Amino acid sequence: MTGKNRRSFGSTSIFDGELPLRAGTAFLLATLAGFLTYSGVWPFTLMIAAGSAILAWEWSRLVRNAPMDSVFYVHAVAVIAACISTGAGAVWLAMLALGAGTLLAAVLTQTRGARAWSAFGVVYLGLPGILLVLFRSDAAFGIAAVFFLFLVVWSADIAAYFTGRAIGGPKLAPKISPGKTWSGLAGGLAVPTLLAYGFAVWLGDTRVLAVALLGAGLAFASQIGDLAESAIKRKFQVKDSGQLLPGHGGLFDRVDGLIGAALAAGGIAVARNLSGPGEALLMWP
Repeated sequence: MTGKNRRSFGSTSIFDGELPLRAGTAFLLATLAGFLTYSGVWPFTLMIAAGSAILAWEWSRLVRNAPMDSVFYVHAVAVIAACISTGAGAVWLAMLALGAGTLLAAVLTQTRGARAWSAFGVVYLGLPGILLVLFRSDAAFGIAAVFFLFLVVWSADIAAYFTGRAIGGPKLAPKISPGKTWSGLAGGLAVPTLLAYGFAVWLGDTRVLAVALLGAGLAFASQIGDLAESAIKRKFQVKDSGQLLPGHGGLFDRVDGLIGAALAAGGIAVARNLSGPGEALLMWP
């Protein structure tokens, strides 16, 4: 298989009858994610922990073609423990769980070519979970920070898809994801920037231009996350990371952009004020 991404930005065609299915699935996921985010730190934490375990299963299937092997259980336990520890306020324990899981995944993987990928997956899919729970745990700005990330990532995904499909033009990375175009990239940056500007106006007490530029940067990071997943799937010659979500493939196919944006947002929080990550992300003097 060529591994062509079913979520290609700027595709000149889509699968017949698939758009309503994709839209329906995305709407249900967004509604569930929004409800659990609003419900509190622990409902959100449990959602992220469950999602991280599903990603561990898909990663095992992707890099080892063995979704239920011992390495999967190590990966899943590590990321679940990391999320729960972060929700409980023990970030140091979360990082310890992630480090131990990474080491054990490398030791237990029998196939040499998959050993580094198995270990890398624990960090790559586990660290964003820690960061998302950390953002939501910010008492003052947690809900706003998470919804801001959702707004940027989802709008970048939608705008890039439809802009690229409507305009077309030169391919962005034909060897990685043939459907993505430069016009899709432009649309996927412009719309989140405008929405981030509006979000900052609604939020108040922050520098609106800074938040708008932040939206553009996180949108770019989300598209890098999308390209990274496409490159990984192409390396292992698979089309989708799974079949869990109708019209989208696997969960990894759906949250690849969120992974990139969460990592970028986490870097900002670390640089500015990790004890108040939501404030560090949104409040600019």
